[in-house]
Amino acid sequence: MKKLAVIGASTGQYQLCLKAKEMGVEIYCFAWPQGAVCKDIVDHFIPISIFEMDEIVKRCREIGVEGVVTNASERCAAVQHYVAEQLNLPCTPYMTFQKIQNKDFVREATKGIKGLGKVNVSKGKVVELLESQPRPFVLKPCRGSAKRGVNFISKNTVLEDDIVWSDELFLAEQYISGQEYSVESISWNGHHDVIQITEKVSTGAPHFAEMEHHQPGIISEAAKRKVYSLIPQILTAVGYVNGASHVEIKVDAQDNVYLIEVNPRGGGDFISNTLVGLSTDCDYLKEMIRVALGCYVSRTIHHKAFSGVYFLASQSSRLLPWFEKEESWMYEKYKKDGILVEANSNYDHGGYIIYKSNKRINI
Repeated sequence: MKKLAVIGASTGQYQLCLKAKEMGVEIYCFAWPQGAVCKDIVDHFIPISIFEMDEIVKRCREIGVEGVVTNASERCAAVQHYVAEQLNLPCTPYMTFQKIQNKDFVREATKGIKGLGKVNVSKGKVVELLESQPRPFVLKPCRGSAKRGVNFISKNTVLEDDIVWSDELFLAEQYISGQEYSVESISWNGHHDVIQITEKVSTGAPHFAEMEHHQPGIISEAAKRKVYSLIPQILTAVGYVNGASHVEIKVDAQDNVYLIEVNPRGGGDFISNTLVGLSTDCDYLKEMIRVALGCYVSRTIHHKAFSGVYFLASQSSRLLPWFEKEESWMYEKYKKDGILVEANSNYDHGGYIIYKSNKRINI
């Protein structure tokens, strides 16, 4: 029986642990006990904080772990690649992973890719960028994910003082009009397989919090061909060699493809844990585990169904009646108690409805 280390024990790793169990893999889960929802479904729960990376390496050596994996969390993914590299197991080198987390590095590394749309970018402190950059533009921290800290800066935008006077470095990026997508991929020893294209619907300016995901995304054949060509080039340019990835892009009315950011992990918000497996014949979680264990085999992926998720927040209160209904296409739904809040990032959702159908569901 193969021995697999899973980094983290939160909801993002729950389906991954269930998949490993289904595969007959012996699971050693490393996480702090508080909030560890995976604790009771794994073979061995080891109560070590994920920030104690060298201690995790030590325990994995003693155990004889043959693969290290996680999902849907960039923080956990960094630990995964650190531990795997120390054990000479399949990974992306830890220093490379850290570079990929820096949006400025990604912009520099990919700016020479032929066919990728050009985005004008400047880097600096917020107060400097507000004074020097023509508006409108998108302001985002050099490091971060899930749309945290992202602001659309129009001529009338006034930011809070703690942002304006922050010592953190930010990017001021040209605002690109178009449809946003994410591209779900698997990388194995530097070879990159595009698995699915997810269409995204967000709140728009100023924070672009994501409210809907749909698979497969509606995209022209011309743009789709470009995406399948460009994504492997992007992942190669930034040095990502092993693992799942979630690359965010925009496509304009002329089918030009623009890079938004590279996330060196499986997509959150049910994209990697649920939607890819519903919409394609790729068992995405199983393939992540196979990469970690060194037994991934590339193959052609086929469409199976339409899948998607709608998120509940004050901006999507129209969804409330659907939580009282039962429909054949409803795969899973959940609603938190309490008052709906405005979604200003991907962490502000008050519930969700996941669907699977032979057609796209619009509600």
